Amino acid sequence: MEGIFMKGSLLAIAVLALASANAQAERYILKNPTNSLVTAQAIKTFEFGNDTYVVVNAPRFSGFEASLSTSAESVMVDYKIGLPADVAGKQSQDHEGNWWWDDKPTKAWHPTKLKYSELPADRDGRERIVAVIDTGVDYNHKDLKDHIWTNAREIPNNGVDDDGNGYVDDVHGYDFEGNDGDPMDGDAHGTHCAGVIAGGMDAASGAQGVAPGAKVMGVRIIGSEQTGFMSDAVEGIKYAVDNGATVLSNSWRVYRSWSSYNPSDENVELMRKAIEYAGSKGAVFVAAAGNESKDIDRMGDDPMWPGGFEGLSNLIVVAASDAKDQPAYFSNYGIGHVMVAAPGS
Repeated sequence: MEGIFMKGSLLAIAVLALASANAQAERYILKNPTNSLVTAQAIKTFEFGNDTYVVVNAPRFSGFEASLSTSAESVMVDYKIGLPADVAGKQSQDHEGNWWWDDKPTKAWHPTKLKYSELPADRDGRERIVAVIDTGVDYNHKDLKDHIWTNAREIPNNGVDDDGNGYVDDVHGYDFEGNDGDPMDGDAHGTHCAGVIAGGMDAASGAQGVAPGAKVMGVRIIGSEQTGFMSDAVEGIKYAVDNGATVLSNSWRVYRSWSSYNPSDENVELMRKAIEYAGSKGAVFVAAAGNESKDIDRMGDDPMWPGGFEGLSNLIVVAASDAKDQPAYFSNYGIGHVMVAAPGS
């Protein structure tokens, strides 16, 4: 009887949703779902530790989340994530082959401020894999193609998961936003970040990435509209460290305010768990402070996650500085969270 009742309840809710002009869609993450009707509608499924997580689209109206919770151990809203607002649409020059750091390459000031040319030759990031968890990476870019991570255990484009890691054709990373093995950048922001990290020498400016010996792994979690979902970020973090990345670059944030239904801190605990997991594997999680000119210690109902998390020993939150070594006018700040500033204007 319980199974019949559950099926009937779900069907009734679905019918009510279709009949209601006010019902809106929301994405949910279900932990250890118990109802086959729910799992059959999954957008994606992934494992984390001993738990199974299923992502579903479902109608949004009062009481629905409580009804859905009877079909799983717990239910979380799959919060939207996105790039800082002033970044969207400003990186298109990257795909034209120009240097990432500036739209006027000859005026790049970052290399001088960073003084990385004074470091010993072996401090170039060699033997390190850096995961750029972002909009993807243009692995064919002229200044990046020799600095891209390659999964030697995977045969390109054969439609087979050769290495058995659960991801097909993940030769240079994975696209979690599109659920495929091609992390090619659809926006250019991720390519920009990859260039700052490990780009090769650029003839126009004499600049190069701060760690040209490192290999960049593309982890695409944000689509061409500069948005994505928390579940993709969680899965991307786990993928990166499971495949050898020891530094994770993250320039995005959770926008809890974009998911107005039942906002709760509990819904980001899975992300916190992912960052902790990265730390257990020896990986550093680097998060941007953000570009909203706000104190992230005091952001109230829309915290600056992941940079706003507390008590994570492997989390480094970075603000942006300008050419005068002052905080960039747009950069977020916060004495309780921000640990360092670096060129970013």
